[in-house]
Amino acid sequence: MIRSQAGSPGKWTIVGWLAAIAVALLIVTTNVRITANSLWLYEQLFDRNQVPLRAGMDMPSLLDVGQQIQDYFGSETEPLQVLATLNGVEVELFGGDEVSHMSDVKQLFKKTYRLQILSAVFLMIGAALAYGTLGRTVINHFLLWVKRGTLLASAVIMVIGAASIVAFEQVFLLFHYIGFPQGNFTFDTGKDYLVRVFPNGFWEDITFIIGGLTMIESVLLYGIVFALGKYTAKRRTSRVSGKGRIT
Repeated sequence: MIRSQAGSPGKWTIVGWLAAIAVALLIVTTNVRITANSLWLYEQLFDRNQVPLRAGMDMPSLLDVGQQIQDYFGSETEPLQVLATLNGVEVELFGGDEVSHMSDVKQLFKKTYRLQILSAVFLMIGAALAYGTLGRTVINHFLLWVKRGTLLASAVIMVIGAASIVAFEQVFLLFHYIGFPQGNFTFDTGKDYLVRVFPNGFWEDITFIIGGLTMIESVLLYGIVFALGKYTAKRRTSRVSGKGRIT
């Protein structure tokens, strides 16, 4: 258990674990935000999953659809209206059920982005308050929080990743039952363009990209804080030995 400068059990233990959770959430939600708003990534995954062939649309048209959806997610406009040219005629691409589902997806994204901001704010406030109580020793506590957060993020991603490798369809379905309890997420691949433009393979790739980014960032961040911890410990040892030296 971490002890405060006064020698009593550290009151920052609970805050430290909450901070570790905040670090993990910040990493994951940031990657969700990056992938959700990357039109370049959409293009790569459209091509990888043969979406032009599935949807009967060329890549420029698909990218225009992707841009309209990203604009919708970033706005307060309702309902979603995506216009696309099919067989030379401009039409609304999505039907009522698809539009309703996308409204729910938008709300889920908004909650994710709020969680990202709240995690960052919690870490900043927690670090500031800890500094006021612990002084310069707060760096050791903060580094520990970050290390725990990266390990937590890595552990969760490994569990989800392993489950997705074995049974992605079931994991994806479970996610929908949890995220959309109203149940409006079943569509016909033969007629509904939402699942033709964004097939399961698209979401499977997105899932592994988010997981891969999270693992890479967690490893790098852990390495950085580990090195900083070694550096600060070395400096502290040098100062202590320097004070005891006779000149």
